[in-house]
Amino acid sequence: MKTTLRTLLCLLLSSLAAWPHDPTGPAANTAGATSSKLIYLFPTLYGPTGIVLPNTDHAAHFTSAFQSNFSPLVGSIVNQLTSVPIPSPASGFLYSFDSSLGVYTRSGQSFGPIFAERAETIGKNKFLAGISYQHFNFDRLDGLNIKKIPAVFQHQPAANPEFQKDVITTDNAFDIQVSQTVAYFTYGVSDRLDVSVAVPMATAHIEIVSDATIRRIGTSNQPDIHYFDSPYPNKDRQTFAASGSARGLGDVLVRAKYTAIRFKSGALALGLDARMPTGDEYNFLGTGSVGARPFTAISFRRGNFSPHANFAYWWNGNSILAGNVQAGTKGNQSDQLQYTLGFDYGLTRKFTVAADYLGQTQLQGNRVNLINYAAANGTAFPNVQVNRARLAQNAASLGIKANPIGELLVTFNLLVALDENGLRDRVAPMIGLSYTF
Repeated sequence: MKTTLRTLLCLLLSSLAAWPHDPTGPAANTAGATSSKLIYLFPTLYGPTGIVLPNTDHAAHFTSAFQSNFSPLVGSIVNQLTSVPIPSPASGFLYSFDSSLGVYTRSGQSFGPIFAERAETIGKNKFLAGISYQHFNFDRLDGLNIKKIPAVFQHQPAANPEFQKDVITTDNAFDIQVSQTVAYFTYGVSDRLDVSVAVPMATAHIEIVSDATIRRIGTSNQPDIHYFDSPYPNKDRQTFAASGSARGLGDVLVRAKYTAIRFKSGALALGLDARMPTGDEYNFLGTGSVGARPFTAISFRRGNFSPHANFAYWWNGNSILAGNVQAGTKGNQSDQLQYTLGFDYGLTRKFTVAADYLGQTQLQGNRVNLINYAAANGTAFPNVQVNRARLAQNAASLGIKANPIGELLVTFNLLVALDENGLRDRVAPMIGLSYTF
């Protein structure tokens, strides 16, 4: 047993040392700004100071709308990137002491939930090692297609009020993908207490393409006032683009779970998750803040059928992701209420199905709404508005666990979004392997 533990820990440490912690390439954009951190893709998309047109006779700055419209939009994206769920490190096998035989025997008729937690612990001196992989290709943001998000940029105050009537409209396409490979370990300290650690290796890829068009509301007869440095005759249009990728260690999660009450057909457990800010928040690999999640889990057993429920509160600290990146100030990340209801059912001794309803509420989330911007001549242009509000998100977890041999479990799961609140991937797959010693 000790040799096995040493081998597994050595493999883990070796993988951590070998995993690259820097981006796979620089984040670059056509405006000429470069950065090695993904977080700077957004504020430097149009250049260091926003959209500045090349006319040297007129300081045509369209930066105020960049701050008021685009930055909150980025904030809502960042909040969701740091809320990617991690599979539960709970063991699929449970062990109890058989006093008549004087040994620990495997108990339970099913292999447990996938994203939820059950109240029973793994068993004294038992050890679980597992790995899972899940991929998210986000496609909706509060019901909007992230390939088609509009934003209107207004002119800063100018001496000539006619110049100020012009606006720049943008059609923005985002490609946001996040993957997680999570190594997790659980050890039974006693019959009632086990401890777990989850070590995620994350990758993030972001591409932004913004098609900008000058709308000459006040200078329709003066094309030499506002124009892009683009080839003739398209001086009223320009495309800005930026992209980057990063991979490395995510935020490590440590968990302790204690079975407080046992009754004839189930149990109730209390637990605590502690999140370490080991991931690089500037590359969207971590939250950039410590976090604590007290939770309770209750589960029942009736033959092969095991219903369960979880209730938790995520407390989050301060992070640059919730503050002002350009000013370098931190803000408080939104706390979350989390609740899970579901069941797992052992179809056979080798095969279990699991289904869960996963709900969470961000107490101070960002909600993006599509509105119309009314120009000076009455023309309406689509625009986005971001409001601070509670943000409820719901998902369904549908999966299977198979036991092909020994104490090996193979897991496959689909995480299905049940609403369009926040940044969502309609269906996110996950596959995993675990072994109990």
